[in-house]
Amino acid sequence: MENETTFNNFLCGGNLTHGSLFSGIGGFEIGADKAGIETLWNCEFEEHNRNILMKHFSDTKQYFDVREMQSPGYVDIISGGFPCQDLSIANQSKKSFKEDGNKKGIDGERSGLWSEMWRIIADVRPRYVLIENSPMLVIRGLERVISDLARIGYVCEWQCLFASQFGYNHSRKRIFIIAYPSQERCEDNSTAFQELPKILQQRPPRQNPLSMPFKRFNRNSDYELLRMDDGFSKELDKQRIEMMGNAVVPDIAHYLFECIKNHIALKKQKREEKKIIITDLQEKAEYGTRM
Repeated sequence: MENETTFNNFLCGGNLTHGSLFSGIGGFEIGADKAGIETLWNCEFEEHNRNILMKHFSDTKQYFDVREMQSPGYVDIISGGFPCQDLSIANQSKKSFKEDGNKKGIDGERSGLWSEMWRIIADVRPRYVLIENSPMLVIRGLERVISDLARIGYVCEWQCLFASQFGYNHSRKRIFIIAYPSQERCEDNSTAFQELPKILQQRPPRQNPLSMPFKRFNRNSDYELLRMDDGFSKELDKQRIEMMGNAVVPDIAHYLFECIKNHIALKKQKREEKKIIITDLQEKAEYGTRM
């Protein structure tokens, strides 16, 4: 696997770098690490989450507040799952609704932090952008995300992925967006998302869930015996349900980073093939002139 990662990085033209926004407990960071991509910086507001990130990614520069970030430094890929509280149907708090009963959507106090993510993308100008959110983004803000990114020259692809597609015993449906410069799309119409078996040939074996009566859990529940198989350590403290509820499944993040590497390698291969064709045509033209 290590040799395969090294070879794929070579095809990409060198080692890629990553910056993470709304980092949580590091789902995207773990995925990047599995793909052989170094995370140069991250940004997380919650102190407990930052402590976890510092423990496992001690060499990564850490920012506290996305609203105060300025020129964090160039990276090839920026990832982030901006807050979904104003988008998701799971949050039924009164603050999530306008007076007329409609969701605030991407203009809400929390989900409106998308504008800060967009500002940093516009400043850094990465080769790729990865975005994760509730599938309700499709009807409560996706057009805004696509439009904002188009304004700064990026084109978007998106898919809804399930944790169950990666061998986990729960659904966990999320929308994922891969964005890249529109000029890349103009060169050819190859897509960034690829079939899962082609990207991750070996799916990690998952442990069986504990046998126990099902009931709804939240952060105030007694869940000493609960173990959610999410790809993270079992030794997280009692904040783990909230943290995992906000986290990106690392294997999905790994898949997305591998999709990006594959996309870069494919485009590089097509450019080389185009050069060969042009060179061949030029040689034929010169030969015809001599004749």
